[in-house]
Amino acid sequence: MKKITKIIVALTLGIWLISATSVYAQAILPKPKTLSGQTEEQQAQYNKAGGSTTGGYGVTVIIPFVTTFSIGFAGTMAFVALVYGGVLYVSTFGDETQTGKAKKIIMWALIGLVLTMFSYAFVQIILKLKIG
Repeated sequence: MKKITKIIVALTLGIWLISATSVYAQAILPKPKTLSGQTEEQQAQYNKAGGSTTGGYGVTVIIPFVTTFSIGFAGTMAFVALVYGGVLYVSTFGDETQTGKAKKIIMWALIGLVLTMFSYAFVQIILKLKIG
């Protein structure tokens, strides 16, 4: 189980770093025509007339959705690891090696949960500052 907790922590940190840097990415995907809102031509005219301070559709819609979804997924995985560690701790029947293993799982799961909470708050603050 040591390997799984390391993977969860690594994924949580990776998602946190990617989400923090992806907020400042440029718009790379055009808005699909099936969605409501401005067309690409209207967006181009708007950008020529003074420009958008928000960076476009990709920055304002797609990237925040992907980052919050991935942070939520990492938090869910950390919660599942926490539940698994709790069940393992309860079902050890006093075996010291299993108890130590369960304590480590619980500790790393709690660290993962705290990191996902902080990364979610960090991304939301950056999005409020950048997008307004």
